[in-house]
Amino acid sequence: MNEVTIKGEVKFVDEVREYGANGFRKQEVVVETGDGKWDNPIAVEFTKDNIEKSQTLKKGDRVTIEARVNGREWQGRDGVTKWFSSIAAYKVEAEGGGTDAAPAAPVQTDPDSSSFDTYDEFDDGGTDGPF
Repeated sequence: MNEVTIKGEVKFVDEVREYGANGFRKQEVVVETGDGKWDNPIAVEFTKDNIEKSQTLKKGDRVTIEARVNGREWQGRDGVTKWFSSIAAYKVEAEGGGTDAAPAAPVQTDPDSSSFDTYDEFDDGGTDGPF
């Protein structure tokens, strides 16, 4: 598997969103990983049972997130193939010093499978493709 460690400051915590008839749930958290001179916001998704690990996060928290990079090929009705990547978090820890947030449980779990295996957030039933 392709795993990454993302360290930085939480810039945005989205609400938990539900997709499709199966009730697939996802929460996106954006972590700023830049060096102060250049921004580098990374969107990380917490899905399924891993959503519980993101519930205490708030803007300004310094975190270390363990995640899996997932890829997916998608072909629109027009026959054009596109590729997408997602970063699916499975572990998060608050870094020491200056945060008021209680750290999410730092218990190691098996990485979650790709959220793209479960639903297609880009398929709105239209014929124009995902964008």
